[in-house]
Amino acid sequence: MTETADNSTVTTRFLLVRHGESNVMVEGVVGGPKTCSGLSELGKRQASSLGKRFASGSENSIDVVYASPLTRALETTEILLSYLTETHLVNVHSELEEFRLGEADGLTWGQVRERYNLDNFEQRDPFSSIIPGADSRAGFRHRVGKALSEIESTHSGSTILVGCHGGVISAAMAIAFGLAPNQQQTELAPGVTSITELDITSSKDRGRRWMCRRYNDTSHLHGSELDPRDHL
Repeated sequence: MTETADNSTVTTRFLLVRHGESNVMVEGVVGGPKTCSGLSELGKRQASSLGKRFASGSENSIDVVYASPLTRALETTEILLSYLTETHLVNVHSELEEFRLGEADGLTWGQVRERYNLDNFEQRDPFSSIIPGADSRAGFRHRVGKALSEIESTHSGSTILVGCHGGVISAAMAIAFGLAPNQQQTELAPGVTSITELDITSSKDRGRRWMCRRYNDTSHLHGSELDPRDHL
């Protein structure tokens, strides 16, 4: 926690961790609540590598842990924590779930493209859902931002590990940089088990201010058989 001499400024740090390679990624299907079956064997090893990185002492000490309810994110979080000497309760937050695709849950991505019109997705109304029961882009952004804001308010001044998804991290980055939901020119693609570090500083004079300290840090995978870039 960072404070000024008069205690008017408090910094809360988020360590947003994307899950490891999942079974649904390997199978090429939409992995919603009904379908997600956790990590692949490679994903488990990637999560273990991340856990060893935290155990080495090179990362920030964690005060609080949150995770998405989807199995792949929960499993990654639990594997990471198993390498630490201190014990942490995992707070499961339903609004940290990946972009919800409604009735497409369980379909292959080929089936999704066949059944739904995804043409010009980025240019379409960000407030409307393309798939029945799915999030809209604006709605997803609002959901993630509200969840992180509530967590920050509850644990002000803490370092918070969040086990989540690429979409959640991308939404958080967009919020931090003030990007509109219909932004088309910027694409974010955080890697598996990547660490993205975002601070929220609150002060009486300046209000709340976001700062990105790092994005998509996957150095624990570099140069090993765990690095997905080596299999492209």
